[in-house]
Amino acid sequence: MKLEGIFPPVTTPFDDNGCIEHHHLSENIEKWNETEISGFLILGSNGESIFLNEEEKLEIINTARKAIPSPKKMLVGTGLESTKSTIEFTRKAADCGADVAVVITPHFFKNDMSHEALLKHYIKVADTSPIPVLLYNVPLFTGINLEVKTTAVLSSHENIIGIKDSSGDIEQLSEIINLIKDEEFYALTGSSIVLYPSLCIGAAGGIMAIACVLPERCLDIVRLYKDGNHAEAKALQMQLIEPTIAVTSGYGIPGLKASMDLFGYYGGGSRLPLLPITDAEIKEIKNIFTNAGFL
Repeated sequence: MKLEGIFPPVTTPFDDNGCIEHHHLSENIEKWNETEISGFLILGSNGESIFLNEEEKLEIINTARKAIPSPKKMLVGTGLESTKSTIEFTRKAADCGADVAVVITPHFFKNDMSHEALLKHYIKVADTSPIPVLLYNVPLFTGINLEVKTTAVLSSHENIIGIKDSSGDIEQLSEIINLIKDEEFYALTGSSIVLYPSLCIGAAGGIMAIACVLPERCLDIVRLYKDGNHAEAKALQMQLIEPTIAVTSGYGIPGLKASMDLFGYYGGGSRLPLLPITDAEIKEIKNIFTNAGFL
């Protein structure tokens, strides 16, 4: 299985009462399907998966699977705090049609998540998973950084096919790519601010919030890089910096959803305790995209 290109980390649409709006989820996916993205990440951090119970998660996977055509990969976040629960949910996600399990580092007992503990966790999950496993490193949310040496050992497992690295640390990603020579282990950046430099050091693509809003522009960076048009790729990368900050550290998931609304997707609200975005913040976000030349 190849994991190359751009994958939007799909948001979960909610109504004003915090109920999932499955028809809007399907509509968003159908709109993204019109682009040449390689697939989708369902139930990732931007999908507010931490706020969903298992029944809701499985319903979302089923809705997404019906809307995603088979040529596009459906990656599903299946990582939970215990190894046992991760194994069980990964199997259920596979039964619903997931192509790849994206497994975040367990982190509640972060002081005990040593190199050895994480090795044992991921190996047990990969040994039992009926679908390939993608490691997911996101220190901003977990407080844990999946070490390069841990990733290198895990890369030798035949059912672990890559990593989504959302650390934003280009040096660390460089080390991973340099150490792991296996062409069937795919390093994907989770930070669109470093998409172009990540491609330059050998990354296979990215799973990034801004791809929910501007998938075509992310695809353009990949295309320009592959065509050797590095000056244009760099210029587009720089153009995306302020909008990227707005939909990540700036305004978070509510800001990402507000940005999607501006570009014809359905963003909607988030679940509490994430607070609704204000009208003033929406205006600021619109100005950011306008000043960057995207509106």
